[in-house]
Amino acid sequence: MKHILSMLSITLMVAACVLPVRAKGSPDKIIITGGKPAGSVEITDRNTLKRFDPWSGQFITWTKGAVPPPADQSRSFEVFFYMKWNGRHSNYDRGPLKLIYSLRYVPGSDGALGYIYLPGKGERFYNNNIGTILRENDDGKWHQASMEWDLVMKRLIAAQLNSQVNGWRQQELSFVGE
Repeated sequence: MKHILSMLSITLMVAACVLPVRAKGSPDKIIITGGKPAGSVEITDRNTLKRFDPWSGQFITWTKGAVPPPADQSRSFEVFFYMKWNGRHSNYDRGPLKLIYSLRYVPGSDGALGYIYLPGKGERFYNNNIGTILRENDDGKWHQASMEWDLVMKRLIAAQLNSQVNGWRQQELSFVGE
């Protein structure tokens, strides 16, 4: 009987540790806002979404570590990652799509790679981000965008500007990797 109770206790402890863990997956939507004129762009293409989930962080060149902030931040874009995640709630959700991560992107000048800022303690979206993944040594700092992320962002920004010239305020775009 003692052996059975011991096994039951161990099983319950393991289950308690495992159940809260959320299976990591790709976002269901990424929304990019900002720029001039104001508008938003949505990424819904599954292949693109799989490449840019918050857990793998493929939007940042991690080997460079933190970098100084960009000198010119006048063209800044907020990027929001959404996923269907039962039990998760924030003030920024969009119906069944829950905000799981956010960052700020600033394009580089003269063809240089852009910059990414991850919200730090006390800043808007920080608590939301750490509910998905904590990047203790990277939150609240600027980073160099990855080449792949930068290419996608620059294409989206160009498409957004073209669509707004033609009178559209929101554009849904899909890009498949090259």
